[in-house]
Amino acid sequence: MNQKPIYLGNAEINFHLAKVEGQFVEIENENFYKISNCNQMPDFFITIVSDSDHWMFISSNGSLTAGRKDRNNALFPYYTVDKIHDSRGITGSMTYLLVDKDEKRYLWEPFSTESEKIYKIERNLYKSIYGNKIIFEEINADLGVGFRY
Repeated sequence: MNQKPIYLGNAEINFHLAKVEGQFVEIENENFYKISNCNQMPDFFITIVSDSDHWMFISSNGSLTAGRKDRNNALFPYYTVDKIHDSRGITGSMTYLLVDKDEKRYLWEPFSTESEKIYKIERNLYKSIYGNKIIFEEINADLGVGFRY
């Protein structure tokens, strides 16, 4: 059976599946564990450690909660894991970029569910070996750019 591509406006919907892999890498003289293509996995929960009374719980999709001391001092609502996963787009990073390429201007929202339908992207997650830093990375192969936070 010949499968026809599906379009959203003039853009073909992307069904790119990539292999999830893990490896140790060095970024700016620090060691991290990298999960390549982490968006191909179900959302998972990550903790960030602190040498003070700060705490942070973050979903692999970018939504989070954080605070000081206890849940009564939360900066973001202190919810259960499932509610934190569901907070994608409500808490965490949100960025819109205009990218000029080949005489056109493209709108790209890294880490959005819409962007991964339109562009060929690679999402990677890095956690420092000490557990105190996380880097979210999205590489947009169609536009030839990447974004990290």
